[in-house]
Amino acid sequence: MDKNKLKTFTTGEFAQRFGIKKDTLYYYDRIGLFHPAGVNDNGYRYYTVPQLDVFWMIQSLRELNFPLKTLKHYLNAHSPEELIALSKGQLSRVKQEIRKLEQIHWLLSSIVTYSEEALSAPLDEISLMELPAEPVLYSDPIPQEIDIISGEEWFNYYDHFLKKTELKGPAYVGSIVSQEDLLTGRFERVDRLFVRMDNADAELKPAGLYAVTYHKGPYESVLEVYEPFLRQLKEQGLTVCGDAYEEYLLGKLSVQNQTDFIFKISLAVHK
Repeated sequence: MDKNKLKTFTTGEFAQRFGIKKDTLYYYDRIGLFHPAGVNDNGYRYYTVPQLDVFWMIQSLRELNFPLKTLKHYLNAHSPEELIALSKGQLSRVKQEIRKLEQIHWLLSSIVTYSEEALSAPLDEISLMELPAEPVLYSDPIPQEIDIISGEEWFNYYDHFLKKTELKGPAYVGSIVSQEDLLTGRFERVDRLFVRMDNADAELKPAGLYAVTYHKGPYESVLEVYEPFLRQLKEQGLTVCGDAYEEYLLGKLSVQNQTDFIFKISLAVHK
């Protein structure tokens, strides 16, 4: 018995299986791209199981905005070799689309994670947290001897890092103040940039005890946080043992007024 003949689909059933309208099947039939397997005695079209794979390929390529005219050529490939060549030509496009979707997923996930953390954050308090190791992508360090860089130099530095991350914008890119600069009061100096991202170039941010504080205000107000933050840590008998990580949980992407920005500083400490 031919198993493929055990099941046929009406136009409505076939369309529903792929989440499309019946009109799409009528249109593909009219332009000669994809025909029904046949017509029943009652005049209704029907489709068969072997056609599922063919239509699946059509829909997959249409998701890549593959031209209908080119699709006809694809479906009329006269040999496995020609079909292989056509398929290989589309794999790079598929990989590009996957990468785009991964970036969109990262951005939307970050919006949810950072925004929820900001809305529940205890402002201007110090919390001690045991944090696990996590993958972080770092920029190249700014040389220690450079105290002030021009706006153009800063943009080029920032843009170079964005290209390294393959991100389109600076949302959720944080800054690092080195332990050395913390101890000498150079809170305004950015040692390097970072972003929470797990890719081939990522490094593990060390696990351990971190002192964490959140503050609400414009970007420049972060400088006002460090001195009282470090003083309170000292009063609690805690010693700084790492760099400070500045993260901007709510910024221009989330709120309109700079006074509503919320940033977070986390700093490795030990008792």
